[in-house]
Amino acid sequence: MKKTLKLISIFVIIALVIFAAGEYAICGIFYSMEGQGFIEHQLLMFSAFTGDMFIALGLFLLLAFVNKRSDWFLNEWERKDIVIHLLYSTLIAFYFEAHALHTGRWGYNDGMPLVFGTSIGLVPVLFLILLIPLIFYLTKKIYEFKYDD
Repeated sequence: MKKTLKLISIFVIIALVIFAAGEYAICGIFYSMEGQGFIEHQLLMFSAFTGDMFIALGLFLLLAFVNKRSDWFLNEWERKDIVIHLLYSTLIAFYFEAHALHTGRWGYNDGMPLVFGTSIGLVPVLFLILLIPLIFYLTKKIYEFKYDD
């Protein structure tokens, strides 16, 4: 249990840092958030990167359940881990983007490429698909550096 808490703690901290940096980097380029004041914008950004962290943590817990151990990613990913990650990240990204667009929480500017045949931005889908494995990788490296004998 102690190892699990260490892994989750490292994972959550890295996820928050990576997702906060990523959200702030892509927001101004691809999103249109007209009419928002400074505080409203910061709250939306906080909501976005903490939401991303919980999405990633959900995948962490799902894959820990499937693999019957919380440290499964300290070894090589198996094919099932990759497939679950790709399906989970894609479906979650599509859901949250569609919901936010439908409710007017945010919109895209002209620079946002769309997933072919949809109104969903390609960038937020790739954002989760690429950054979640990076977070697992960095968690593994930090854990190995700090706690492995």
